[in-house]
Amino acid sequence: MITALQIVFLGIIPLGIVLLSWRSVVFGSVAIIILLPSYTIRATWFGIPTTALELAIYGLAAGTLLNWMTHRNQPRLNIPTRTRVLLGAWIVSWIVSTVFSNDLQASLGALKAWLVDPLIVLATLTLAVRTKSGISWLIRGATISGTIVAVAGVVQMLAYQNTLQDGRLSSFFAPVANYAAMFLGPISILTIGSVLWRLLSRWWLMAAAVMLVALALTVSFGGYVAVGAGLLVLLATWPNKKMRNIAAAALLILAIIGGVVVSQTRFFTEKLNTIDRSSSLVRTQIWHTSIEMIKDRPIVGVGPNAFEAVYRETIPRLYFPPLEWLVAQPHQLLLALWLETGLLGLLVFLVSIALWFRAVAKKAKQQHVASMLGLAAMTAILIHGLVDTPLFKNDLMIIFFLVLAIPFLNSKSEETKN
Repeated sequence: MITALQIVFLGIIPLGIVLLSWRSVVFGSVAIIILLPSYTIRATWFGIPTTALELAIYGLAAGTLLNWMTHRNQPRLNIPTRTRVLLGAWIVSWIVSTVFSNDLQASLGALKAWLVDPLIVLATLTLAVRTKSGISWLIRGATISGTIVAVAGVVQMLAYQNTLQDGRLSSFFAPVANYAAMFLGPISILTIGSVLWRLLSRWWLMAAAVMLVALALTVSFGGYVAVGAGLLVLLATWPNKKMRNIAAAALLILAIIGGVVVSQTRFFTEKLNTIDRSSSLVRTQIWHTSIEMIKDRPIVGVGPNAFEAVYRETIPRLYFPPLEWLVAQPHQLLLALWLETGLLGLLVFLVSIALWFRAVAKKAKQQHVASMLGLAAMTAILIHGLVDTPLFKNDLMIIFFLVLAIPFLNSKSEETKN
């Protein structure tokens, strides 16, 4: 039975995105960023699974085409040859891994949701956002989205205890708290950095504070370290030396106090449990099993979104009974890239990220604001990737591409009004 919520998110909102993008592609893109959590609203149309976010993205594409046809002002996309080659290789790696997937249907769905849809958003951003104010609007959209997730999570903690997993905040992503942490981390960094460099007014720090509180309630230690690393990058690139030193000292004191408090909690002691069961032991088993899976299929991997079935077949040979039977991802970014996109996908990612950091670091040294924000947010994503998979999900892949693109969207200077 179709609910009123589905009618709104699967019908009315995508149509609204078409009309909004027709009027302003930038604001249509901002709307998509705000709607990132809506991928959790799902439906099947003509036998094809889809989500509210996906339909909204297609609305963005349709509205963008109407905008360009109406205004006859089609922007040109100048992509360097090296970027074209890497992007082409990235797409090929996904297609090849899908063709040889252990679960073709699941991989086709992932190909659509984790590759095609984010690339549509990336292409639209790259073509439409050309000014500093455009970047600030995108970050506003991300901050609004993150705040909605954070507030929903706090309400969940207060009123819906039965939806919690081990007492941890998970918001719309229940019952997996780590999903909320991976979502809120880079957005918090973008928001705080935008206030520091005056892309956003100080009032937006209230939103950042709400997100950080929600992040703390996820009890994701990987998220804590990732955000801490992102904040350190922000401080390292902040030109105000006096305030930078004060903020660094405050961050250090906060980290020490937080570390002492966290070390006394049940969650922390359980992490260190090496005898019975802990998240550390679970991850050790998952990583070991993932490496064995790579040995079996080192070139093409198991296919996008096909990890769980192969994992269930493999882990009993190594651990019986295993601590976890149902695992969607290998909880480590490089392992996930190898298994989901094959060896080619892993190599393309590593080369692309290395080149990206080199190019963005050069721009950051010149006090290019968007580059400094991108460096900090990308650092948070990759640090979290050491213990989780902050890419292979509908919303997280778009956040990744947003962070990837931000340093290169500003093609001309423009004063930003807040």
